[in-house]
Amino acid sequence: MRPRPKALRQKRRYLLVRVLPPWQEIEQKALYLAVSGAVTSLFGDAHAAEIQPAVVFSDRGCAILRCRRGGEGDLSVSCATVTAVGDLRVALRTVAVSGTIAALKGRMDGWIHALPPEEALYGEKELRSFRYGRHKVDVLQEGIKKQSIVFLTDCEREEI
Repeated sequence: MRPRPKALRQKRRYLLVRVLPPWQEIEQKALYLAVSGAVTSLFGDAHAAEIQPAVVFSDRGCAILRCRRGGEGDLSVSCATVTAVGDLRVALRTVAVSGTIAALKGRMDGWIHALPPEEALYGEKELRSFRYGRHKVDVLQEGIKKQSIVFLTDCEREEI
């Protein structure tokens, strides 16, 4: 069977999605089930079939999702409602929308840094630090009741 000419194919859009926290290993099939479940629960089966969500790529804290042109807004909203993939608690944040996968992979090169959490000494306390792309560091302090983020100055950050 011959493939359709480009002029007769359906137009598609691709979403670059950041998976938070970025060090979680997520299978592509589990991500697809979570995203398609969110689309179906928000818009119903008929509109979900029109959107045609699919996961094209998933690796190291990011994923590329595919949909029909015109459905990218609805797919982006659905991604914001995903709170878990399988047993893992994650959040999906849409970073960019494009007509080609190559354009999104070019944007991914700058911010893929899925590093596992590290133990850091701050004063006498041992805290967990999370490093993200573009030099962002979150340090979590675990108390009796809850976790809190510790804000550091540049001098204190150099010590860690």
